[in-house]
Amino acid sequence: MLQLLPSEEDYWQSVSAQLMTLIEPLPPTLRQPLVQVLDNSIHRLLTLWPVWLSSLIPLPTSSRDRLALATLCGGWAAAIRDACLDGELTHLAAPLSRALWRRAWYMFGTLGIDLRLLLELEQRMVAAYRKELAARTATGCWQPAQLRLLTARWVCDRAAGWHAVQRAHLMLAGVLPDHPLTLTLTNALDALILARQLGDDVSDLADDVRAGRAGWLIRLIAEEIWRAEGKATPIEEQRIVGRWLLDTTLRQKVVRFHATLCQYTMQVLQPYTGYIPRLIDLVSSERDVGPMIATMNLLVLPH
Repeated sequence: MLQLLPSEEDYWQSVSAQLMTLIEPLPPTLRQPLVQVLDNSIHRLLTLWPVWLSSLIPLPTSSRDRLALATLCGGWAAAIRDACLDGELTHLAAPLSRALWRRAWYMFGTLGIDLRLLLELEQRMVAAYRKELAARTATGCWQPAQLRLLTARWVCDRAAGWHAVQRAHLMLAGVLPDHPLTLTLTNALDALILARQLGDDVSDLADDVRAGRAGWLIRLIAEEIWRAEGKATPIEEQRIVGRWLLDTTLRQKVVRFHATLCQYTMQVLQPYTGYIPRLIDLVSSERDVGPMIATMNLLVLPH
């Protein structure tokens, strides 16, 4: 995991403090689980993205800071919405999610960002979340049609908020959607999103299986089982766990896939290495996670 520099931690604290004023007045029974949901490294990375990208594509400080705050509003709104739907938060948190959405859209609008961009990305995230819900099981068994919803594109759609901040930044800097730099950064970001998701899925595999939640890794494990059997059939949670525990070749295959995604991201960003050192550091930190994937959390998986 990327360690923030002191200046980056200070920046994160200054931005997040502007929103904590909405949470502090809430009763402890709601405030404490809210803080747990929102205390996620992804929000720090999204907030710092405009700072890191500004070394390559400069923005006025005021625009950069408003973009960071608008991004955090949207990120927290989505996190609260998803936590409410997952049962991690009560319905009492829903008004805060709506308030943060309104604030995010207002701030993006005052920056001059075309709100159609936000609508498109929000629709992608909502559609991806619906697929995620459709791929859950309460019976301990997944149908092939459920797992086949969870493609690489689905992973990127779930993380469309990353593209919101990046594309908004490019818009503010006057970089056109079809500019080679836009395409380069988009491809690099998609590969990084996929690599991070693999690592997250391995880390969360035990909890996901217990809860009947399917993810991209579970889809990949199922594909290996179906390939070996020559047909796609319903697959039990315990078979997913057993295959991951016992098949060292499969685990190494996922390690190599993760390494390939990180290598591709590095290759795409190579021409800009001198301009975006912290983005390069982020990719390097993700690459360092790769070798641990093969043994991560094996002892806590349900047997």
